[in-house]
Amino acid sequence: MRVDVQLFGLPATEYAPLAVHAERLGFDTVWLADHVITPARYAPTYPYRSSGDPGIRPDTPLSDVTVTLGHLAARTSRIRLGTGVLIAPLRDPFHLARAWASLQQLSAGRAVLGVGVGWMAEEFAALGVDFGTRGARTDEMLRVLDLLWSGEPVAHQGRFFDFPTVHFGPSPQPPVPVVVGGHSPAALRRAARHGAGWFGPDVDLATSARLCGRIAQLREQVGRDDDFTYHVRLHGAISVATVRAYRDAGLDHLVVAPFTRLPPAATRADRLAALDSVAERLASLWPDPASTGHPAGETR
Repeated sequence: MRVDVQLFGLPATEYAPLAVHAERLGFDTVWLADHVITPARYAPTYPYRSSGDPGIRPDTPLSDVTVTLGHLAARTSRIRLGTGVLIAPLRDPFHLARAWASLQQLSAGRAVLGVGVGWMAEEFAALGVDFGTRGARTDEMLRVLDLLWSGEPVAHQGRFFDFPTVHFGPSPQPPVPVVVGGHSPAALRRAARHGAGWFGPDVDLATSARLCGRIAQLREQVGRDDDFTYHVRLHGAISVATVRAYRDAGLDHLVVAPFTRLPPAATRADRLAALDSVAERLASLWPDPASTGHPAGETR
């Protein structure tokens, strides 16, 4: 059983102390959620809550996730560094490929690029990006990322991106794993066809298990039998009983959000204590750090 932690909406200076502490406690991956801007007004269309309200406000702090993960890479040495998830169609594939190849090198192979298509139409409008074609744009972006990271001179002609032969440079090593988020039929197909894994939404266990089963079916249909990781959001109480229920359902890589029950005025000490509490409750279910499959060592 591996347990990750998701962080969002904190002042930029708060992420490193929490990531360093999470690494010391044995968390597997730290995931940063993403928005570029927050419109003053937006429709309540968040797809993972019945109210449609994501809980973010115009004064919720936002940080550039790739820059922040680069900072965390310099402060840690074992914990993996991921986006859960980065809104891919708000970017262009060239800057995205360059930033994440650099992050993979600087982190000694700990980067995990989680991507999604986004849900807030007003954010797309503010950035001048068409909301209606965001899924098709993301699909093409993923193909372009593969080209740019191939280590070969490449050219591309597509609906959204069209460029002559370019030289990106050596392919990142190890390859940057691309994890696809979302629970729509299109997102599940995207994960099955292109992803190295899936980043699940905050839904109940039965729904998570059903979605994972659907992705497995889709992967079989397209002939994929390579390694694939289901990063499933833990829904409900963070307890041994809950985690065992997920494990018994075959879901053994969980993402927890330990700060959701903290008051708005919570301090850094409160958040560190919340991480301690999760670790104390779940440590008996975690593997030895030597078996986590990525570099282990003391934090810097």
